[in-house]
Amino acid sequence: MAEEQTVEAYDYDRLLYRCPIAQPISSDKPKMTKKVYSLIKKAVTLNKKKGIVKGIKDVTKAVRKGQKGIVVIGADISPFDVISHLPVMLEEAKVPYVWVPSRSDLGTSTQSKRATSVVLLKKNAEFEDSYDKIVAAIDELNASE
Repeated sequence: MAEEQTVEAYDYDRLLYRCPIAQPISSDKPKMTKKVYSLIKKAVTLNKKKGIVKGIKDVTKAVRKGQKGIVVIGADISPFDVISHLPVMLEEAKVPYVWVPSRSDLGTSTQSKRATSVVLLKKNAEFEDSYDKIVAAIDELNASE
């Protein structure tokens, strides 16, 4: 009983601190959030952190230079003005992006103790199937809006 109340409070806090521009969010599709986190973790462990680019400044620079991949954004960032330019820029560059509920969980999946706001996941031949499934799921989330 107590565990259910803590889970409800945790989910309520996630909804409370979610930024208003957070669409498409991965929690709308069952198990997608865990799959995104595990794919990031695979990329970090396989390539010794060269499979990802993390941080607002570095991801913005990488996208402007034409790097492709999946961009994962934490939905509980505050103030959200810091990343408000990203969705427009990503849509213009035709880079798929998805919001995840927690930036602290995003930081944990990059094997960092610090919360991470944005991660660019580069495509790799070793996990190409999972990568393509996530891209298809993001396209499906965008179509359902």
